Amino acid sequence: MQRRIDLLFRLEKEREKCKRKFEIYQQQIKIWFDKNKFIGEEFQIGDLVLKWDKQHEDKGNHSKFQRLWLGPLQIVEKMGHGTYRLQ
Repeated sequence: MQRRIDLLFRLEKEREKCKRKFEIYQQQIKIWFDKNKFIGEEFQIGDLVLKWDKQHEDKGNHSKFQRLWLGPLQIVEKMGHGTYRLQ
């Protein structure tokens, strides 16, 4: 019986150790992802782009064959980092 109890305690210690290792691994992955995150493409005035139809993206808000990309639209003005006025 004592052997079984000792085994359960060791198992709990191993679980905690694995949990700590996994949390450290998750932090490392987050740091790597944040550092290597895709910055995005910079567009110029006059470029043709497609705009995602956010209003109809949820299931049930669009029909089966409805296009969820609108456009092509032309960039008229660059308003900020990654923000454009479209025509």
